[in-house]
Amino acid sequence: MVVFSNRRLGAASELMVSPDVGTAMLRSAAEAARPLAQSRWEHELVVWLEDRSRAPAPEIDVSDIAWSPDNFERQRSFLIGAIELALITSAHARALVCWRRLIADHPRESIVVGRRWQWIGTGVSA
Repeated sequence: MVVFSNRRLGAASELMVSPDVGTAMLRSAAEAARPLAQSRWEHELVVWLEDRSRAPAPEIDVSDIAWSPDNFERQRSFLIGAIELALITSAHARALVCWRRLIADHPRESIVVGRRWQWIGTGVSA
């Protein structure tokens, strides 16, 4: 199972899906975001979503995303917009709606300065 979570909101804020559904959710969000990406962060998010879709971790938390405090609202809106586009064609719309809510409810004050992308399997952050 794959758990999409928002630790900042507590254990009640979790979505548990099969690995296949988790993979599909991440891929569909990446595919929806790719043509819209303009900034470096947006392109990095697409690559991160694709990376995570190859081997979803047992838990994917909203705080795993390399948000920047100065651009958090714009970054969050970009990801929410991509998820909303993915909803149109996804067979997993209900799960995407729940994940969108976890992202929308993420508190700005929990953003950590200097958060870096964590890449699966390489142990590398960027």
